[in-house]
Amino acid sequence: MARGWHCVELGAGAGSIARWLSDAVGEGGSVTAVDRDTSLLADLAARPNVTVVAGDLMKMSFGSACFDLVHSRSVLMHVEDPDTVVEHLVPALRAGAVVLFEETDGEPAQRAATSAELPEPFRVVMVPLAMQWNWARTLASRLVALGFIDVHDDVREDLLTGASPAAAFWRQTLATIRPIVTDGPRMQSVGRHAVDDSSYDAMIELLLDPAFAAPFAARHRVSARRP
Repeated sequence: MARGWHCVELGAGAGSIARWLSDAVGEGGSVTAVDRDTSLLADLAARPNVTVVAGDLMKMSFGSACFDLVHSRSVLMHVEDPDTVVEHLVPALRAGAVVLFEETDGEPAQRAATSAELPEPFRVVMVPLAMQWNWARTLASRLVALGFIDVHDDVREDLLTGASPAAAFWRQTLATIRPIVTDGPRMQSVGRHAVDDSSYDAMIELLLDPAFAAPFAARHRVSARRP
């Protein structure tokens, strides 16, 4: 990346990456920060080289030959059809443009699910979540098929460890989604089993325990360049 580049951040969240990009590209560059909820991006919108866009990635038009860099972090894995989003991005890339997608794969948790050493609450609460994350493992081959070059997939597996920043994130996440995943009729309507409250409580306790550690996710950092 260089001064003067034009970048788009998919799923800007609270704006940390978009803010860094804004500083890096300087006055001659630009950053388009996209998110469905832009309520945390007010300070970014005040920057002259940043445009904040509220939108659904599945429905957006990204324009033609607009960007030198596209970045996402743990966003496309949650989109209904991420392959379509990537395909729609291709015309928006300038010749030589770079993409960097940092997305999560739940394969480590799936692989460990049958281990007798894995705590039962982790098997009941966390493994079903991780099993939904399988798109990232096919992303590199998808970019090759779309004509990208210099495709690299840097994969790093992470343990989920109690009393860590990641554990704090998951405690908050579990609190948010608890009303959904413990609702029997609602989960049955999507073909899944509800999680019982005792397993949920036990998993939250594990996340507070520094002695707890379990294989959970692999981070795919997939980079590529448009010819």
